[in-house]
Amino acid sequence: MRRDFHYRSDFVPKTIFGTTEKSNFILNMKPETLQKWTGAMLMLCVLIPQIGNLFITGMNSSSSFLGSFLYLTGFGSILFFIIAMLRKEHTFKENKIYWAIIFMAVWAFASYYSVFFANNMDGTSETVRTALEGELGRYEGLLSLIAYFGIFLLATTVSSERSVKVLMDVIIGAGIIQAVIAVLQHIPNLDFLTKYDDLPTIALRDVMLSSGLSDSPIFFGSFLTLVSGIAIVGAVYEKNIIRARVYGIAALLFLLTGLFTSSIVPLIGIGSAFVIAAVIILIKNSKDKTEFSDGILKTPLKRYAVLAGAMVITFVIVLLVQGIYIRDKAIAYYDAYFRLFIVYSYSPVDKRSLYEIAWGRSLDFIKENPIFGVGPDCLAKAQNISEELQINAIDKSYNEYLYIAATRGIPSLAAYLVFIVYVLKRSFGGLKSFFGDTEKWYRPALLAAVAAYMIQGFFSASSVTVAPVFWLAAGIVCAKKLDKPDSKKS
Repeated sequence: MRRDFHYRSDFVPKTIFGTTEKSNFILNMKPETLQKWTGAMLMLCVLIPQIGNLFITGMNSSSSFLGSFLYLTGFGSILFFIIAMLRKEHTFKENKIYWAIIFMAVWAFASYYSVFFANNMDGTSETVRTALEGELGRYEGLLSLIAYFGIFLLATTVSSERSVKVLMDVIIGAGIIQAVIAVLQHIPNLDFLTKYDDLPTIALRDVMLSSGLSDSPIFFGSFLTLVSGIAIVGAVYEKNIIRARVYGIAALLFLLTGLFTSSIVPLIGIGSAFVIAAVIILIKNSKDKTEFSDGILKTPLKRYAVLAGAMVITFVIVLLVQGIYIRDKAIAYYDAYFRLFIVYSYSPVDKRSLYEIAWGRSLDFIKENPIFGVGPDCLAKAQNISEELQINAIDKSYNEYLYIAATRGIPSLAAYLVFIVYVLKRSFGGLKSFFGDTEKWYRPALLAAVAAYMIQGFFSASSVTVAPVFWLAAGIVCAKKLDKPDSKKS
């Protein structure tokens, strides 16, 4: 029996440069298939930089594996985003935040060339390489910045709530792995992947500081900030009791290991995430009385009360057993001088705090190079002009906002602030859907994570092991297709 197939008269297969439809199968794949590929790529963006860190062994490794892995996932993300744009599934008109990203990317290229003409810069081959690839062990040059932007752009194309929750699981899973490693790093006489067990040069003896797979206790604190926001909200609102309990245990683990860093960053970051989550939970509870079917923890408020109580008890126990110390200055100097050898000389005579030194020098460079900065990741190189600046030089501002302005110029900072405002606006806007549907708990979770990360950014610095998670989370916040009613579908 003959069957007649009727096609839409307006259907035109998508092709590039006049090639055949068959050769353009990627452009013509089903949306569900493209979403699966997108989700897989974003998972790699979370996991590969951290897994790659496992291959970097030794105190002063010069391996570029970490940077290479980031470039791989970042530029892969750009490719997938371009595919989505060619399919006309996303447009610049639909999502105006793309313009801010494009501006930051263009300005990053301009700041790269500033190493040839900015004050304090010499344009040598070493300086040019640093601006492109980043400092040894940091890898936050131009290539990494473009990779971050690519991860964000791809994350904005996520259209399935199921994909979002899978990504949340992956992020929490990565956090648990890092936290377990961090606990082992804190055990005396157990030399397990720790780089911060003995710092006698800067008066840190017999300490075992946890850094996970983030290369620094300070960077680890930034990572814990992100995952804590997701874990706290997920533990309270996830309907699956097993997943909710895993998230709750993870939140306690993140707090515990944050206290093992001896850094102010996780205290500020996790504390901010905790407060933001508490406010959202209380507002939600005043609007409706959501109930689950898991016995004594059947309401979100009861879950939160138990989790909050457990976190307070954890904090008190650590305080009584070992005390809580802040050693950010020692950590930063150890990183710069003794672990990575990327700056020039250290003197214990200077009694100023880390932030007095780092912020002060950053402000000086901003005044001298306000438009393009000194070049991506070139803060240390800019201090090599005199013996005076070489003493107690610092390679990070330990304030993300000052660092952007100092290395990439005030216009880049302005674009970043516009980006932040947009992300926060989208985050708060997403709460409306959450208040109407408890299953959309990823909305307040991402708000707590992203907002807390921005707060701790006043005392921390971006890193290749942490920044991809932030840019991914921010991208999901800005994913317009998640606003559509059918976004729950895979």
